[in-house]
Amino acid sequence: MKCTVFTFICLFAFGQAAVAGLQNDFDDTATGLKAASDLVNEDDQPLSQKLASLEISQLNAVADLIRNILEGFRVIVIYGNDILPPLDPLHIPSLGPIHFTTTGVRVTAQLEDFNMQGLRWYVVDDTSFNALRLTIGMKMTVPWITATGTYDAHAFITLIQHRAGGRYRFFVNRLETSVDLRVGTNILGGGTLILRELDIDLKIHDVQVNIEGMVGSSILNSMINSMVQNAAHNLLVEELHLISDMLSRELFDVINDLLSNFTLDDLLGIN
Repeated sequence: MKCTVFTFICLFAFGQAAVAGLQNDFDDTATGLKAASDLVNEDDQPLSQKLASLEISQLNAVADLIRNILEGFRVIVIYGNDILPPLDPLHIPSLGPIHFTTTGVRVTAQLEDFNMQGLRWYVVDDTSFNALRLTIGMKMTVPWITATGTYDAHAFITLIQHRAGGRYRFFVNRLETSVDLRVGTNILGGGTLILRELDIDLKIHDVQVNIEGMVGSSILNSMINSMVQNAAHNLLVEELHLISDMLSRELFDVINDLLSNFTLDDLLGIN
C-alpha cells in the first residue's frame, strides 16, 4: 500500500514541477493578459482606419505571412539556431532535483537522460487576421510527443522511507495549441507594432504513462501503472490551464519584442 501511495505522490510531484511556481507567481497581470476587449485603443485608431482601407488580398497576406513564419520555424525546431537548441529531438542530461512537500510527505526526484521527440511534426491548422479588432489567431496540432528517460525518487511519508528508480515513458496523443493575440501601434516608437493581449490555450487528447521500478514485482508494477495512467490524465487536465496561463504570461514580452521590429507596412510589403 505504501508503494501505491508513494507512486501517486511522485506523480503529483512531477505534475506540480511542470508548473512549478505558477500559483505563487500568478497575479492580476496574468489575468489582464487574457482580458478580452472589443474596443480598439485610441492610439490604434489610425492603424484600424488604415486596415479598413486595404484590399482583401492585402489582409489575407497577413494570415499567409503568419503561416509561412510558423512553417519556417520547423527548421529551427529540428536544427536550432543561435538562441534555441534543437527541439526535436530534445535531450536534457539532467532535470532536478524536483522537490515536493505537503503535510507529512517530502519527495525529492531526479530525472536523467531526458529525451523528447515529436515536435517537428506539428501541423499549422489555421491562421487568421481580423482587421476590425486587430487580432491574429493561430491553431496548431502536434500529433504526438514522447518523452523517455530515467528517474530516481526518494520519499518520506510520515516516518516511512521509500526509494524508487527506473525508466519512464510519457506519450502525449494530439497536443492542440491555439494562440489569440491583439496588436496595436506604438505611436512614440514610430508606428511599430505592439502586443496588447495574448491568450494561449493548450489541449491534450490523451496521455499514456509507463514508469518502471516503482516496486520489485513486475506484475504489481503493471497494476500500479494502470492506476497511474488514469491519475496522470486527470492531473494533466487539471494543471494544463496553469501551463497555458504561464505561457501566455512568459511569452508576452518575447512576442512584444519581436513585433517591435515591424510596422504594418512591413508585414504587408508596402514601401
